[in-house]
Amino acid sequence: MYGDVIDFETLYSALGSNERLNILNELNKSGPLSYTQLKNNCGFVKKRESGRFAYHLRLLTSVNLITLNKNTKKYSLTPFGRTVLAATNELKEAALQFSGKIYVRTSKHKIEEFDSNKIYQSLIREANVPRDLASKITAEAEARISKLENVHLTAPLIREFVNSILVEKGLDEYRNKLTRLGLPVKDVTDKIVQVGLSEGNVRSLKNAAADAVFTDYLLLTQVSSDVLDMHLSGEISLVNTGCWGIMPDSVFFDALALNSFNIRFGLKDPHLPREFNKENVSFTKAVLSINKMLESVANEVCIENFIEFLQLIEKVEGELNVKRIYEFFTNSVLGINPLSSNFLTFHINVKNENRIELLKTVFEAYSLYLQKTLKSRIKLIFNVFEKENLSYMIPYIVDIIKKGGNVMFLKQPTKPISYMGIRKNFGSNEIISSGTIILHSISLNLPRLAYAGSEETFLKSLIKIKLEKIFNAIESRINNLIDLMEKEILYLYEYNNDLFSKNFLSIVNLVGLDELTKIAIVGNEEEQNRLWIKLMEFSKRILEEYGREKGLRVLPAVYNDDSSKRFYEMDKENIPRGIIERISGKGYSQVPVVNVKMMDDEKIVRMLQSRIECTEGGYHVIIDLDMQEENNSLETIVEKIISKLDIVKIRRNMISCATCGNKSIIQTKCPVCNSARITALQTDN
Repeated sequence: MYGDVIDFETLYSALGSNERLNILNELNKSGPLSYTQLKNNCGFVKKRESGRFAYHLRLLTSVNLITLNKNTKKYSLTPFGRTVLAATNELKEAALQFSGKIYVRTSKHKIEEFDSNKIYQSLIREANVPRDLASKITAEAEARISKLENVHLTAPLIREFVNSILVEKGLDEYRNKLTRLGLPVKDVTDKIVQVGLSEGNVRSLKNAAADAVFTDYLLLTQVSSDVLDMHLSGEISLVNTGCWGIMPDSVFFDALALNSFNIRFGLKDPHLPREFNKENVSFTKAVLSINKMLESVANEVCIENFIEFLQLIEKVEGELNVKRIYEFFTNSVLGINPLSSNFLTFHINVKNENRIELLKTVFEAYSLYLQKTLKSRIKLIFNVFEKENLSYMIPYIVDIIKKGGNVMFLKQPTKPISYMGIRKNFGSNEIISSGTIILHSISLNLPRLAYAGSEETFLKSLIKIKLEKIFNAIESRINNLIDLMEKEILYLYEYNNDLFSKNFLSIVNLVGLDELTKIAIVGNEEEQNRLWIKLMEFSKRILEEYGREKGLRVLPAVYNDDSSKRFYEMDKENIPRGIIERISGKGYSQVPVVNVKMMDDEKIVRMLQSRIECTEGGYHVIIDLDMQEENNSLETIVEKIISKLDIVKIRRNMISCATCGNKSIIQTKCPVCNSARITALQTDN
């Protein structure tokens, strides 16, 4: 065997045993293995089988198919053995094809003889099909398969045959349970191209495929047929469908809890350190905790009491500088998928106890982060406890806005809000945990209701019916998520239930409330606003009533998501002609986006403020600053805006250039280097 001539008789003799072929296939699959590992993996587990196993190894070694490394004491395939095994497997497959029998390429990467009993068992086990019906479907599937010629039969193809029979017989309920989740080859190819042209990476590609699978899983198994019909018809929208059934949307977390609690991981993430002292606080502990929270939500993590947390850090590690806080910002968002909607918000409490010097250091660190990144995944919310302290910060805040930063101001600091505009709402008698889990991503199409009639009582009755069905979807979602926590998939919440309460807050997004009121009341803006507030308060009352019955907290809100355009696109062909001119044409209303000049109109300000005050689930206003404003007037403009509204987001619409890093006004190319590789900084409208 080691000369130029191969002894084929000895070689074929060595290959003439299924046990020896199993040894070769195991080494090909697993790589080098020790004697004991290989013996056990190949099923020689009894003592009396040791002699037979040793004989097989000697024979395979003698014909140079495997070799023993004397240093590592491990067996592996030789290059010759790998070539012979590949040829043997091809020969085996060819022999099967010409045998006249039906063979199947299974999902376990094996070729097996077709067995109709497996169809029968699958119908019963996976879809709960009655036995008599399962027998009939199995017989019909076998009859169709036996007529095939020159087809590579696979397990997915057999499943398609069975599902087509179920569809023909009107047995969709069983078909939904048997259907295979995944993407067509064309869709996967398209996603590879799309991700390559976008800001995404290989993780983005994998997540896109996973989102498609879990979207199908949600629509087929996790929502009722009533809710599915409402979603598909455009009455409601389930947003973030790839995450909707497997994780919460947002989390509020009090950073001060990191001083007294130790985040627990159990057996999960065994590579992460666990040596933190429970009574100690550190940047490492905080970064690790924030990263794990960002992994476990679909949208936003809000870190409360951030400045107070930094003051604790200073007591342990000494005075903080810009570099340390900049590194903290950067490390906190390292694990975010570039194409996901995840982001991180820090709440900055503006009050006397918080030192101005530390606040300035935070601003400079955030400004440096903005300067060095193309697009920020970190937002800042200023909770204004003392207005006089805010004036010291305005120059720094203006600098952040000029660099494309994301800032929001809240003058009701006892009612925290997320950057998305969703309130962390809780009752006065409720024990507040360090972490509050928020479920949103479900929207109601309000203009659709008004196309059938615009009388107030009629509209309220329709809203009540829709909210009841939405409430059932929310209840089902909560049960699914609690089940995933108990199964330790969402382990962060399960292992740390002293930090994260399972008493979730759920939010329903009322989309198109502006259009609804304009359809119901023509021309009179004050009456339209009164109706707006009435319907918001009515929705709140209905959801609270349902919530008391079920022991759940559900509130209405208005915030930006993907449902606005979807609803409009689905409705526009059927919108009555007399109504179409009252709609923008880009989508239904959500969070209002206004310019600086509109803030001089007291009527508009009063309307916006009244909506902020009445919406318990969350409502805010976005102010777009004009790039043509003189820079030295921006401080005055920002101060004026903050003084007029309780919850306001101030921003500039800008682009960032991937070639030279320049940030500028919205345009198709970078004005500095003329590159077309640009990205929009503001994407929350």
